[in-house]
Amino acid sequence: MVSAIGQVGDLAGLEALDNGKGFISADASYRVPEHEGYFVAGDIVRPHLLTTAIGQAAIAVEAVDKYLQDLEPAKRPKVDVHHFDLLAKLREAGMEPQKFEPANEGPQRIDKGVRGTSAADFAVHNFENRSAHEVVPADELFLGHWAEMPRVRRGERVPDAGHVIGDFAERIVALSEELAVKEAERCMSCGLCFECDNCMIFCPQDAVFRVRKGENTTGRYVDTGHTRCIRCHICADVCPSGYIDMGMGR
Repeated sequence: MVSAIGQVGDLAGLEALDNGKGFISADASYRVPEHEGYFVAGDIVRPHLLTTAIGQAAIAVEAVDKYLQDLEPAKRPKVDVHHFDLLAKLREAGMEPQKFEPANEGPQRIDKGVRGTSAADFAVHNFENRSAHEVVPADELFLGHWAEMPRVRRGERVPDAGHVIGDFAERIVALSEELAVKEAERCMSCGLCFECDNCMIFCPQDAVFRVRKGENTTGRYVDTGHTRCIRCHICADVCPSGYIDMGMGR
């Protein structure tokens, strides 16, 4: 393992992996080409931010898991980001949806229509695949919910010409704990539900309600009764973070 410290790695003993530039080449899954079973991440691939190294390592871990199962990693998307997976979270909590099996009677009856059902356990209600929402535009946020807060900027310490040589102290002054919290509070949680209850409060049909205790988990706070919902769009309009998308089955 080569630490991500912003320096070129010492590849002594690993010359076979050297790409000739003091680094190790990697594919989109951070496998070393032509060296099966080798995976890399961090500054030894290309010097960058600590968060970049962490993200690369997360992808590499997925590739290692596939490798140990003798499977090929899935093709990485052009914009490679991590998204919250509600289905995985439900499985983790032991609440995986039931297998869909068409029946002649009951809530699964085909001629009654199964799209948008809220009466069967095979459907994942309010399921959101946020992969199409890399950035939530301002017109999908309820900006009336947010008071304008000025950005908390860090100060700078600039040494004069007589002291710049040999000065290795940090130039950017770190925020105090109080200011760091104040800056974090500016976040509008774009695209994420933070349980403000607006959708339940403003729904004129009482169609939006909290998921029953014992069935809720991260990302599954509210549910929708499709026999009551009239698709008025009010819940989406008052959602501060742009989380709610109007569509069948959501």
